[in-house]
Amino acid sequence: MRVLMLTYGSRGDVQPFIALGAALRDAGHQPKLAAPMRFAPLAATYQIDFVPLPGDVVTLARQIADEARGRPLRLISIIYRFALPIGIEVARRIKQAAQSTDFIAHTFLTMTLGHLYAKQYGVAECAVDLFPFFDPPVELANLIWTHNRMALHWRRISHLFAQTVFRVSQSVTYRFLRCRNPEIGPPQLLWAAPGREIPLLLAYSALLAPPGSGPLSIQTGSWHLNHAGWQPPPELAAFLAEGPPPVVVSFGSMVSREAARIARIVFDALQQTGQRGIVQRGWADLIAERLPSHIYLADDIPHDWLLPQAAAMIHHGGAGTTAAALRAGLPAVIVPFAADQPFWAWRAHLTGANPAPIPIAELSITRLSAALAEAISPLRRARAADISKRMQAEGGVKAAVKQIIQWAAMR
Repeated sequence: MRVLMLTYGSRGDVQPFIALGAALRDAGHQPKLAAPMRFAPLAATYQIDFVPLPGDVVTLARQIADEARGRPLRLISIIYRFALPIGIEVARRIKQAAQSTDFIAHTFLTMTLGHLYAKQYGVAECAVDLFPFFDPPVELANLIWTHNRMALHWRRISHLFAQTVFRVSQSVTYRFLRCRNPEIGPPQLLWAAPGREIPLLLAYSALLAPPGSGPLSIQTGSWHLNHAGWQPPPELAAFLAEGPPPVVVSFGSMVSREAARIARIVFDALQQTGQRGIVQRGWADLIAERLPSHIYLADDIPHDWLLPQAAAMIHHGGAGTTAAALRAGLPAVIVPFAADQPFWAWRAHLTGANPAPIPIAELSITRLSAALAEAISPLRRARAADISKRMQAEGGVKAAVKQIIQWAAMR
């Protein structure tokens, strides 16, 4: 079976589909991924055919990190300001790829185009939720309202509001793009409710967010990418061997003009708490003028290899990083920037494994030092170990592949 996977965004939006593609390939199928062009080497590593989509996602991440904090309407504005200039070419490439596939899996920003071309070419499909959106649980408000202090009717209204904004903005954007290039699709943008009218995979752990109520929704747990066989450089292996387990610091793809300030706070907090640290630069290129001897500055290190050897973690609260830390049994101090990060930060705290998150605007040496000391406490570590066992028992990407095969057979 030829499976086309559609996603757009940072590594946290792409890596789950790399994991899905690898699992599909291992099951004898032919995966193809359409994603931002900078992820072509990652897809090639796992022998996944790749459709490069235009757009500088590093620039997008910088704008989200610095401009969208706590302002969802600002976030929407940033995304659509970024999407409009590249939208026609994105649609053209996805449409071309959709003509020669048997199944389309699409998520959030690619959902409407994925569904449109699945219908146009008679292809089986499913949507993917990397966070609760298309079929949210009634227990939670929309993720814009992180703390969920709402009555039931207000929670329902919050989801209705968010999904209405999504549908209207997608429709307006499609009409605008089609006026400039009618070949991208039919006059009317098609719509179907994921989880109720088309199948939906919930690619996050039930320990962080419960399932929705859609009859076509299946919760699989997070999609974990296996980096079996990865070997560390000698300097990293030596650093790990010469002292106690370090704290891993990773802000993922959050590029911020405050990177230097964040680095100073992190380094000082590690020193105050007597912790060694492995700092992953990421897109933010976190680096200090003077690198302390208790800090190892790293580029990309697979989390499934690194995190089980760590004492705790400091990270931005992306869905993938949050799940990876908990799956490794690692307590974390989460410093969310924007988008869905405050939601995952709060949900991870409610598991009991993590101290309360620290929003990036409130980050200080004092607060980070206190939270880090709490994270490495025996109580938090014991709770994280329990969460790890339960997350590893979830089906994950193998359950997703099984479900896709079943849905394709029902076509």
